[in-house]
Amino acid sequence: MVRVALFAACALSVSALPGDDEIADEIQAYLNGTTKGQACSLPECNKPSKKYEQIANTQPGYQWNDAGGYCGSFATQRAAMAKGAWISQQQVRDHASPGGGHDNEILDTNIDGAWKNLKLKYESFDFRHEATPQIDGIRTFMKKQLTAGNVIVMMIMKNGHQFPAYPTLTPPSGNYDHIVPFTGILSDHPLTDTQFYDDDYVVHYTDHSVYPYYRSMQSLVGEYDGVSNCPSTSGDPQYPCLHPQYGYGWALQGFEDEREALPVSLTVDPSDSEPDTREQESPTQLTGTLHIRDLLAGKKYAVYRWDSVDAAFDYSKPTSVHRFTASGATEVYTDSNKIVSSGTTYYRCVEDSSVLV
Repeated sequence: MVRVALFAACALSVSALPGDDEIADEIQAYLNGTTKGQACSLPECNKPSKKYEQIANTQPGYQWNDAGGYCGSFATQRAAMAKGAWISQQQVRDHASPGGGHDNEILDTNIDGAWKNLKLKYESFDFRHEATPQIDGIRTFMKKQLTAGNVIVMMIMKNGHQFPAYPTLTPPSGNYDHIVPFTGILSDHPLTDTQFYDDDYVVHYTDHSVYPYYRSMQSLVGEYDGVSNCPSTSGDPQYPCLHPQYGYGWALQGFEDEREALPVSLTVDPSDSEPDTREQESPTQLTGTLHIRDLLAGKKYAVYRWDSVDAAFDYSKPTSVHRFTASGATEVYTDSNKIVSSGTTYYRCVEDSSVLV
């Protein structure tokens, strides 16, 4: 089913914004099947050579564009995958409250409530109370969180737009018009160095492409004088930037679970897009593969799965349990039970001996 009347990558405005047509065209081309298999020729698709890197194991793809755009939901979904959970874009919005956009569209006003309801553990940049300008503070926050392996959901600007995103939002809320996941960092400086550098590179998705984009910290700095200016865009809608006065970032660190667990990430197949149930598309069955780290060879472990938010992290009532003995420091486990794309599925890997069954 091909969807029409697409809005911007996240059209946080009642009407179409400058530059939205290019992004809508990209999504429509993907839906039409004309871009699949094409390589990215943009320079920002080329991974720079740096001495050190920390890049989360998650997957880029295409968001929904209904009701203002699901960029905040998509970014949340991809951040959660890096910690071992699948959360449908609609489930993210269903766990939020009205925030001033289209129904429960994810904005800075309601993302905290949505993440708490979804049992996500996180740290956010305090844009309401930090002194302005915050451009250095938010990049320091990004460096800290990305080097720790956390994906950051960033609310950023596209070129040529006015703010606040909605008239219902009161500054400092709403100085952005798109939301994307920042998934990694590359640097010539040891990652134990908490100072950000102009030549540090971050990795981010766009929510309308299957490619990661590599951007220097310097290139992220935008301007705003009644209209947003992203100097690095060169007219290309792939390249957003940060507001010069306010920083909006939420770093997903894990889950609200009392048990200690090993680092786990989730990849799914197919991964590029999720059927849009809001547009009456039927959910699909996803194959989930877990990537588990920090195991000790010879030790017994258990992977717990829950298929609802309410049930999550109740170890007495899992959907399933997969037990194994580690043969090395890492393990790749493909779950034979499919994941329903419209639902929520959480995974945790714990030492088997520490679990009360």
